[in-house]
Amino acid sequence: MIFTFNYGISSFFCVIFLNSLSNVLLDFLILPKHSIFLEFLQKCLIVYKFHTFFMVILDKLYDKVNIYLFPRRFSMPVTGVIVEYNPFHNGHIHHLKQARLKTNCDVLIAVMSGHFTQRGEPSVIDKWTRTRFALEYGVDLVIELPFNYATQSADYFAFGALKLLNALGVDTLIYGSESNNADELCQIAQAINSQQETYDRLVKEAMNQGVRYPTACNQALSALLNKEIRLPNDLLAFSYMKEIIKQHYPIQPISIARTNDFHDISLNGKISSATSIRQALKDHTDISETTPMAKELVKNPILLEDFYELLYYELISNPHLDQYHLVDEGINKLMVKKIMTASSMEDFILSLTSKRYTQARIQRTILSILMNQPRGLYPIDYVRVLGMNEIGQRYLNQIKKKSPISIISNFSSSQSPLLDLELKATKLYACALPLKKRLALIEKEYKGKPIRI
Repeated sequence: MIFTFNYGISSFFCVIFLNSLSNVLLDFLILPKHSIFLEFLQKCLIVYKFHTFFMVILDKLYDKVNIYLFPRRFSMPVTGVIVEYNPFHNGHIHHLKQARLKTNCDVLIAVMSGHFTQRGEPSVIDKWTRTRFALEYGVDLVIELPFNYATQSADYFAFGALKLLNALGVDTLIYGSESNNADELCQIAQAINSQQETYDRLVKEAMNQGVRYPTACNQALSALLNKEIRLPNDLLAFSYMKEIIKQHYPIQPISIARTNDFHDISLNGKISSATSIRQALKDHTDISETTPMAKELVKNPILLEDFYELLYYELISNPHLDQYHLVDEGINKLMVKKIMTASSMEDFILSLTSKRYTQARIQRTILSILMNQPRGLYPIDYVRVLGMNEIGQRYLNQIKKKSPISIISNFSSSQSPLLDLELKATKLYACALPLKKRLALIEKEYKGKPIRI
């Protein structure tokens, strides 16, 4: 049947009528649970998209189909990934493809660090560019892990990321792992959860003896279970498992085997680690084979070294260093002493790395000082959207009223100390940029809207 309409008043009222009729009829409609029907609707939307009244009915049909076909927490299978994309590279493309393949998800959500990362380093390129590449290569929705959690140790990092993913109805978590043994990590996490007080006590005792936190955790694991977790991605995955179990999140973790060494500083062909790509940028080595964002990266990569002079001034002039987050045990006095003779940021960090403090811990402490960051963590009271495609937007529209945390797209939508920190972090990050880019990035932070593709 072919419908013809003159767009005008008659069409307008027809749309209203069909809209109302569809709302009533579709509530009683039992749809066939078959993907062919979905494909048919999608084709109809394309063929008849110029007919407004068709769009009204078919859009509602599509939503109704999702409800019947995907009876999950939020009516469709949703997969989450926790990422930094520092930078986004070919290994991440593989990761996203595997996520789709292993879960057959309808929506893929990435919670991503902003302008600073878990190891206390600036991202080599801004979060908006990383968001755009994530969307172009398969992510449907990118949300931001607040600075206050993105720059913490693994357990707090996992706490923040999983709280956000759970709020968005994610039912599967895909993560990279060296061992690729989700079952074993889950069993260890369950065992620790049942002996949490003892585990925490053993970790604290080891740290009081001057042992690094990761080593202290492994000593506690060895004492309780005769187990060890030493590889970096396994350690992070272990934090994810603990958090899922502790909070009773209905999220299934699924691992993907890592194809390279996390700490490898040498490029290894098309699939190279983010660490090796960042080192190549420092050395002005060609990275075009390793990442689709090579052209953007070589323009003005942001490195921790760029903040050395700011750190020098802060250390020699600020009498309140001991009031900031992570600045304890008199490390501020040692930092003031070491900065006077250090020739570079790298030299300074190496001089402070010890049996007690890892390089990552030192870098996070440096970042806390540069930020004048107060002690403690603020509660997560929003989900901030950085970017989305049509699927991501549709999903957001579906869950807005169901999410336990408000979903925002700009600063004016919410008032939170986490957002204040986010703006401050962007201003710090912008110090390493040329003037025009600096001003544009800061304006984008509090005025900009999510990226859409």
